[in-house]
Amino acid sequence: MSLSSQLSYSLDFPGLCLRDETGTKVQKGVVLLVYISYIMFGAFIFGALERDFEVQQRHLAVKAKADFLKNRSNMTKEDVRRFVQMMTSLILSGIPPTGNKTTVVFWTFTNSFITCIITLSTIGYGTIFPKTSGGQMFCVVFATIGIPLTIMLFKYIFILVYLPSEKFGLYLQHKGLNEKNVYLWKSLFFAATGSLFFLVLPPFLFTSLENWSYVEGIYYSFNTISTIGFGDYTVVSNPTKDNQDITYSILLLIWNLYGLAWIALLFNLIASFFKEMGSRLNKDTSETEVQEKKESSSSG
Repeated sequence: MSLSSQLSYSLDFPGLCLRDETGTKVQKGVVLLVYISYIMFGAFIFGALERDFEVQQRHLAVKAKADFLKNRSNMTKEDVRRFVQMMTSLILSGIPPTGNKTTVVFWTFTNSFITCIITLSTIGYGTIFPKTSGGQMFCVVFATIGIPLTIMLFKYIFILVYLPSEKFGLYLQHKGLNEKNVYLWKSLFFAATGSLFFLVLPPFLFTSLENWSYVEGIYYSFNTISTIGFGDYTVVSNPTKDNQDITYSILLLIWNLYGLAWIALLFNLIASFFKEMGSRLNKDTSETEVQEKKESSSSG
């Protein structure tokens, strides 16, 4: 079960409480501070464990390409096969065969920090991932502790995401709408505003900065905040970019976190709708069966 699935069932959307029952401001601040500190710790450890291996693989890639260019006129089929096999192995390990850099590109502190957040949110693009045994084992421990901590943080983000809809509902109540209509319009407002900020508007930015089509931008946006995370389109920690703008990355991460909270609540809202429809269908079916039995008894 992905994090969005866990979150969608961790709160009852129709009865989401906006009071201070989830903790005081001090408690929320402590959770946020612990969360950020934990991510920084993870970024430092991942970098320490993976940096040397990345440099080693980059040296190997540069040397293999240089040898290929030097000896290409005299290479046998077996030499070509080994070269292709080596390039394939490097690509699978996350090292692109282009360029001649032998310094750390992936496991800088910034990219490690971003990768930690992607890991804990269970988006899992698959573009930057630990390759060493130590890094892989640390990832297991890091995620085991960090994902529950992320869920704690998201319970606070839920409140912030849902607050505008709750205020809109209170406004409608003051206008005299009944409870059923207030809930309906509040739900529509929540779905519409969230779709606008998390699905409709972001692709315009992606078409400009990532050279994607608008449809590709929507596809990426939904796959990201729903934690499907295929990894075929990536922005944060994109290994094809040598210099990722840290401001751009942080803004995207904030969008990811709030978008994940919004879509988890949206999924819960849709699930509640399906549940209500199922209950009504069962009720109608039962009433129909009772009516048929009465008619059968009367005719008998």
